[in-house]
Amino acid sequence: MKSIIKSLFVISVITSTAKAQSKFTIKGFNHIESVASDGKYIYAADIGKELNPTAKDGDGIIFKLDLKGKIIDSTFSKETLNAPKGIIIANGILFAADVDRLVALDSKSGKKLYDIAFADSISFLNDITVADKNTLYISATDKSKIYKVNLTTKTYSELVVDKIISSTNGLFFDKKSNRLYVNGMGSDNKPNGIVGFVDLSNNKFTQLATIEGLFDGIFLLGDNLYTSNWVAFEKKGIIQIIDIKTNKVSEVKLNALIAGPADFTILKNQIIIPEMMTGAIQFINLK
Repeated sequence: MKSIIKSLFVISVITSTAKAQSKFTIKGFNHIESVASDGKYIYAADIGKELNPTAKDGDGIIFKLDLKGKIIDSTFSKETLNAPKGIIIANGILFAADVDRLVALDSKSGKKLYDIAFADSISFLNDITVADKNTLYISATDKSKIYKVNLTTKTYSELVVDKIISSTNGLFFDKKSNRLYVNGMGSDNKPNGIVGFVDLSNNKFTQLATIEGLFDGIFLLGDNLYTSNWVAFEKKGIIQIIDIKTNKVSEVKLNALIAGPADFTILKNQIIIPEMMTGAIQFINLK
């Protein structure tokens, strides 16, 4: 079965131009929503055949790839998943947001260690960020909320922020500043989402820059906050960069616009971006 699935994947290498970054693209997935890496491997969460992030249809997949994008295991998760979205790896555990539960998998075997069920009213758990060995934060896009998860007690509580971040999506915890960087997809399917941070000392939100969009992934590298912006529900997506000191906004120079740039990661000056609407993953060198 694995060999059959692997044979469906096509790797295309696109030569860089003078101003655009060199890149290659892996095609043939269903709908990749999130990628993460432990520095040795890359993991990719695929919500399944239908672009339905809340469907409990049991066809969710997590792929394991090497750092060059070669698929090692097309059935990594030994737990049946529905529509896995945000994934992250910490302390040998791969955490996955799967509709209404947080699933913890052994990062070597893919076997389930435990899961944490959320309230029935929550159906769109999304991005995850780890604060420490006992704490992570997870967004609930359908509720425009952020939850703090205690991994020791396997319980969660709402992080009450002083401002609503509509369709809360991407999260990135920065230990140095004690900030939780966050963005949102916005409301009414319009590109009116915002980007900013929550100061965890007082839970107050500060918006960064004045940009709006359909924001998804978020990643802090030095003073640069990278965020993916769908712009529209078609092939118009971009990756924007906000200088957190000056609020100056720039863009990653892509060779082509992206159809649904989702929860990306940055590894060794390479940005790895799921193209959710077309079932592809782009690898782009930043330097």
